[in-house]
Amino acid sequence: MAMNRTLLLVLLGALLSTSPLVAQTCQRDSNLLLTKQLLSPAPYSPDSPYYNLKEACIDEPYNQSVTVFVPDTFVYLGFKVPIQSVSIATTNAIQNYPAGMTYLCDPPNCVFQSLSLGCILLNGTPSSSNQPDTFDLGIAVKVKTPLGEVPLVLPRDIDTSYHYYLILKEKGSCNVSTDALEGLFSAIQLMPNPAADRVVMAVHSAQSIAVQLEIVDLSGRVVQQRQMWIAEGESRFEIDTAPLASGTYFIVLHTEQGRAVRRLARM
Repeated sequence: MAMNRTLLLVLLGALLSTSPLVAQTCQRDSNLLLTKQLLSPAPYSPDSPYYNLKEACIDEPYNQSVTVFVPDTFVYLGFKVPIQSVSIATTNAIQNYPAGMTYLCDPPNCVFQSLSLGCILLNGTPSSSNQPDTFDLGIAVKVKTPLGEVPLVLPRDIDTSYHYYLILKEKGSCNVSTDALEGLFSAIQLMPNPAADRVVMAVHSAQSIAVQLEIVDLSGRVVQQRQMWIAEGESRFEIDTAPLASGTYFIVLHTEQGRAVRRLARM
C-alpha cells in the first residue's frame, strides 16, 4: 500500500475537519497513517502485553478514544480483497461492554472510508450493577468490498492473540493521581500475564528510587508486599505467584510521590 506524504496530509486534514461536535472529544492518532497499524491504542498481544485502554471505575465518568485505520485491501480466505469502507452499528457494536457504557463515532454514522482514520469514543459511566473485573472488548465491524460485506470482530479477528482489555475497578479507585509515577516509570511490564507460578516485572525508571511493592486482590486485601530498590534504566524482578489463588490481582508500586498500578491475572 503506497501513499505519499502529500496524500497523507490531505487525508489527515479532511479527517480532522469532519464532525467537529464529536471530534472535540474523540482524538485520532494520526501516527497510524505512517505506521499502517490498524488500531490505536495498540491491543494487548503476547509480544506487547500492555493493557493500553485507560482503567475505568464504577459510577465514575469514562472516556477513551480508539482510532481505526482502514487500509485499501485485506486478505480474506487467502485472497487480497479491495476495501471500500469499514462500518460499525451506531449502537450495540461493542461486545462484552460494562453496563452503563456507550460509544460515539467520528464520523457520526460510524462508516470509515478506505485509507482514512475513523475514531470511536468509548464513554459513559459504568453502573453499580457491574462487578470489578477485566472486560475483553470486541468491536463488531462490517468490511464493505466489491464482493459484499465481511463481518469481523476487532481486534481478535486481526490476530487471535490480540485483545482490548478494559479494567473496571471499584468506585473511588480512579481518583488517586498516578501522574508522578507514570512519568517516573516510562514502562511497567508483567511477563507472562496471565501468570502461573511466577511473573517477571520489568520497570523502566527515569531515576533510582526505593519502592514498596504490594499485590492486592479485588477486595482490597494486601496478599504480598516487599521493599525494592529500582535502579535508573531497566530493572527486572521475579515475583512468586505460586501462593496466590486463581483470579485477578493488582500490582501496586508505592513511593512518596504516589503509586502506579498494573493488573495481574493468576491462572
